[in-house]
Amino acid sequence: MNFGEILQTKRKEKGLTQEDLAHQLLVSSKTISNWETNKTTPDIDNVIRISQLFDISLNHLLLEGSDMVENIKKNAELRESKIYLVTSSITNLVFLFIIGVSPIFGELPEIIAIALAVGTFFNLFCVLYFSKRYMMLSNSQWKTRTTRQKMWSILLSVALVIIIFAIIFFIRFKYNAF
Repeated sequence: MNFGEILQTKRKEKGLTQEDLAHQLLVSSKTISNWETNKTTPDIDNVIRISQLFDISLNHLLLEGSDMVENIKKNAELRESKIYLVTSSITNLVFLFIIGVSPIFGELPEIIAIALAVGTFFNLFCVLYFSKRYMMLSNSQWKTRTTRQKMWSILLSVALVIIIFAIIFFIRFKYNAF
């Protein structure tokens, strides 16, 4: 039996609906449904809660559904990649903003300007690496998105970059910093 079958069997044995179980685990009933149909797998915290709730050993839960451990590892890597991607992106935006508005507050010392430029350059490689890694790990999630959701994701990213550059150029033009 895989994890979804085990969960569904134990839930029914206890006389719980998906909504009841979802309420106890602090997730949505849709999440429970996805777990039971093996579309997704719970994170390790929820696996432990399920183990305690139904008095099932973790070995039984994790080893019976052999893809469970791999999915947990993949989800952890996905979360980690997302954190690094967001952190690198924000850092790059801060670097670019500092470079962009520096004429307003006085030119940066040459060593600081060089450090910011080099930092931005190398940080761009981090953004590209973690973007690629995130896309590879979340490929199945990306494939299940509708075309409209994909379009909104891309448009939001492009809009954010345009807004940052617009703010920089507005500030530079307003203060005649060119």
